[in-house]
Parts: sequence; structure tokens; C-alpha cells
Amino acid sequence: MNTIKSRCLAILSVPSVAIILLARSGTWAWWQWLVALIGIGVPWSLFFMKSRAKPSVLLQDASAATLDAAETTFQIGHAALPHLRQGLNRETAQHIANIIQRTVGVEAVAITDTHIVLGWAGKKCPQHDPGTSLSTTTKEVMRDKVQRILKTEELQGAYDECQLGVVVITPLISHNQAVGSVKLYVAEQSMLPNRVGRLAEGIAQLLSILLEVAEVDRQRSLAAAARLEALQAQIRPHFLFNVLNTIISFSRTDPDKARDLLIQLASFFRRSLSHKGSTVLLKDEIDYVQTYLNLEKARYGDKLRYRLRIQPESLQRSVPVLIIQPLVENAVIHGIAEKEGSGMVSVSIRNHGSDTIIYISDNGRGIAKSKQREIFQMGQGQGMGLGLSNVSERLVGLYGSKYRLRLRSSENKGTTVRLVIPATGPRQDAAQSQVVYTAFSQS
Repeated sequence: MNTIKSRCLAILSVPSVAIILLARSGTWAWWQWLVALIGIGVPWSLFFMKSRAKPSVLLQDASAATLDAAETTFQIGHAALPHLRQGLNRETAQHIANIIQRTVGVEAVAITDTHIVLGWAGKKCPQHDPGTSLSTTTKEVMRDKVQRILKTEELQGAYDECQLGVVVITPLISHNQAVGSVKLYVAEQSMLPNRVGRLAEGIAQLLSILLEVAEVDRQRSLAAAARLEALQAQIRPHFLFNVLNTIISFSRTDPDKARDLLIQLASFFRRSLSHKGSTVLLKDEIDYVQTYLNLEKARYGDKLRYRLRIQPESLQRSVPVLIIQPLVENAVIHGIAEKEGSGMVSVSIRNHGSDTIIYISDNGRGIAKSKQREIFQMGQGQGMGLGLSNVSERLVGLYGSKYRLRLRSSENKGTTVRLVIPATGPRQDAAQSQVVYTAFSQS
């Protein structure tokens, strides 16, 4: 115990040195170091460890309880991590609520998103069942991003029929936005609410960190899936067969054209595999799109026409890699190829303040209204290149729900897809740059 106390004193006085000493001792797992290093803003007491043999967390004297709170927080984080990798939903929230209630020993635990209760563990109470709406007070906690401790009968917009005593409501913050809350219910006489509040802060901050890590992993997975599906789409037998057949045909009638198409095909494959980061200059993405369209133009001939209208100032903006080409491919394959007669695919890009506005449209066969909502559901966009759902999910994950893909379509008239990319560099004043388009066309 003396060794533990000396470590605590070292952390309080010289945190960085203490962390190094603790690391050398080899007694913490990697996730404990992650929390300790990231949690600079959390009271250092939340990151102390003590021996494994411990009684109830909240019934110790102040110093022992502080150490117990740290270990409890770490135990919860360790158990919750596999579930939070799947994001915050009803299933994962229920697991986490069970973990917290079992570990801490409070009357009940609720995990919420910004609208409803997702998970509940502990004393049964119908008014807190998963799926029920949140109290006004809970919404205020998330709005203000400040913890509140109050008696349950003081909750605005709720009726405490379950007599749960005191509730500690702590917001879950991810990327500086409230994404939910952790609510600990304790019997008023059995526990010190302020001590529970400190513990709840540690738990909430740890869960918030894990949610951010999970979102990074999710974005990495989406980007990897995008590259994989793009590669699969590019090398699928009928695509390659048709392009090579076109090249063979030109080799007899126009050898120079055949040679040019071979070079473009090689460039197309090389570009799809050469992207290392998660973003690319719009100029490079457009070059990639134009290469794709040239290959399809050679295949479809006069049936396919395309037009690119790009504001020159937007070409140096950064966009997520492979974010435009799959939408163009969708327009060609499912809009023009299945249409009787010829068709046009248009790509229009311009800056609007700090955002880049991108439109991909075709005058093809369109999408039935009954199908439009369905294709944005994950797993439903199959057969559409990357799938509109994948592109939309990537945009929402990177920039927030206001940047999701927008679609307008009418049967036998065509489809227009709109996406907005916020500037990743310095903001630009829209008034300083007139919208001047550079036009490329193929007839």
C-alpha cells in the first residue's frame, strides 16, 4: 500500500514522471495508459491504481475511495471497449449499462443517446425502459455539457414512480458534441452523491474517449471498404472484358486510339491503388473520374456523353478519397446504360463560402420513389458500385449529419446527387471569388 501511495503522490506532483515510472513497473495494460495520457483534463485521482483486493467502491474513506474509483473506471473501460467498437446503439448501451451497474453497485444505470433511453440496468422501472423519451433535464445536461446531481422527483418532464432517490446525469461528449448521457441512480441515504458524481465524470469521460476511438476505427473501415469495393468493381470480369474488347476492336481500326485506351486503363488501376491517405485534392479526384468516363465513353460510344463543370478555385480543395467516382459510375451503369437512346452525365463543382458543392446528375431512367429511401440503408446499395449508402455514411461520419448525401430522382427523367464537402484548409470568403466554370465535354 505504501508503494501505491508513493505513486499517487508522484502523479499529483509530477504527472509525466509518474506515468513513466508506472509504465516501467509493467502493472498497467495498454488501455489504462491511453486513458491516463488522454485524460489530462480529468482529476488525476481518477487514474490511480491500487491492489486488486477491494470492498465496495463507495463505502471507503475518501483516499481509498479515490483509488477504488480509478480502478473501477478502468475495469468499466476494459469491459466496455469491445462493445463500443460497434458504436452507441441499444445493444451496446445495454451491455455497458449492465457493466456499470454490476461494477459500481448503484441502484440503476441508464445509457442514452440524445433522444431516448438506449440501455437500462438495475431496479426495474417501466418509465425508464429502453426506447422511452428523455426528461427535459437530461436534454439540458447534454445541451449545456455539464453534469447535474438532483433528486429524481426534481427531474423536469419525468415522474419518479420508481423512487430511485438521487440521479447523477453526466453527458457523453464526442468531438465536442454531446452524443448521449450516463445516468447513475443511487439511494439517497446509502451513498454520497458528490462522490458518485466524481466517479460518473470519470466513467463518462472514459466512455467518450472510447467512442471517439471507435469512430476513428469505423471511418478507417469504411475507407478500406470503399477501396476494396472500388477495386472489385474495376476488375469485375464483365467490366474488364468489355474494356478489353473495345481496345481490341480499336486495335484493328484505330491503333492509336487502342494504345491511348490501354494507357488510360493502366492509369485507372494505378490511381485506384495509389491513394495512401484518407483525402485527396479535388483535382486528382476529377482526373480519376475523367479517366473512368473516357473508358466508358470508348465502350458506349455515342450512347454516353458527359460534361464536367468545375470552378478552378475548387480544384485545390481536399475531398475524401474515392468520393465522386462511385457516384459517377452509378450514373453511368444504372442511369445511362439501362436507358434507351443516348444520355448525359454531368459533374458540376463550385465553392460556396467554406464548402465545396458537388452535383452528379444524369438524364437516365431514374430511381423509383419507393426505392429511394431503401438505397440509403447500409447493405442495400449493392449493385451500385460502392453503393450510395456507403458514400453517404462516410460523409456523415466525417462531417456530421448535415453533410449526408442528398438525392433527387424521377423515373424516366434522371437522377441528381448532391454532396457538400466542408473546407479542410483556411476558410475562403465566397464574395472574393466569382463562380467561373471550366467546362470539358465529350460528344
